[in-house]
Amino acid sequence: MNESWERTVAVAQRAFDATLRSRALLAVAAGYAFVVLALAWTTRGSGYLSLSLSVLTPLEVLVPVVAFAVGYRSVLDDRLRGELAVFRTYPLSARSYVLGVFLGRLATVLMVVLVPLLIAGGSVLAFRDESISVLATHATADSPLVYLRLVVLTAVFAPVALAVAIAVSAVARTTRNAIGLAIGGVVILVVGLDLGFVAGLAGGVVPPEALSTLSAVSPLSAFRGLVLEVAIGPVAGDTIAGGVEPLAALLGLVGWTAGALAVAIHWVYRPGPP
Repeated sequence: MNESWERTVAVAQRAFDATLRSRALLAVAAGYAFVVLALAWTTRGSGYLSLSLSVLTPLEVLVPVVAFAVGYRSVLDDRLRGELAVFRTYPLSARSYVLGVFLGRLATVLMVVLVPLLIAGGSVLAFRDESISVLATHATADSPLVYLRLVVLTAVFAPVALAVAIAVSAVARTTRNAIGLAIGGVVILVVGLDLGFVAGLAGGVVPPEALSTLSAVSPLSAFRGLVLEVAIGPVAGDTIAGGVEPLAALLGLVGWTAGALAVAIHWVYRPGPP
């Protein structure tokens, strides 16, 4: 193991430990779990397809909110306490520091996001005896793989939002600045880009044939499209379509994650306002 990776792991462990001491994060995690488990209760016995459809839209909003709650102060707190200035005197590169913060906080985000989803998936098994098929024509196709694909794709979506939150934290210089940027980041991820595409389509700026490609540029549309195309579409058939090319959507999510981390690496050790 090289020294750079050892430093990254040390920063990751420090970042993970910091999240476990946060009472605010505990409240966010409890709220998220309540919503997911409540949706699972309302759809109990209806099958994996019904549960997947029920939680998809809430996940589009809640996952970015959880990720920003975990990450929007990750770098800023170190800056305000003067610890970031100390780190700069160590042989700790900006890349190792940012990647360490990302990996440590990502462990917390995935734990908060995925554990309630897995528990919710167990509710289908618990109420299987009294279940009825959501789509009678696909009763035999409603397998756990439908829901498992949703969980996996959620685990792919969460790092995107966290990377953007860390970039916000690296750019911000004050708490007020961080809160404003965080709110703006959530709005852009959740509704801003999609509304922009819709406005462009209505105004004739965006041609209809290009919409499937442009949708991959929006993390939210890419996530939704992947779920519909890869998880739900094979069971529901042609009645449900994601409207995106799966490979383009996946590349879009990876690109957002890498780009946001690159922004964080660029700004994290820069003194003064951006």
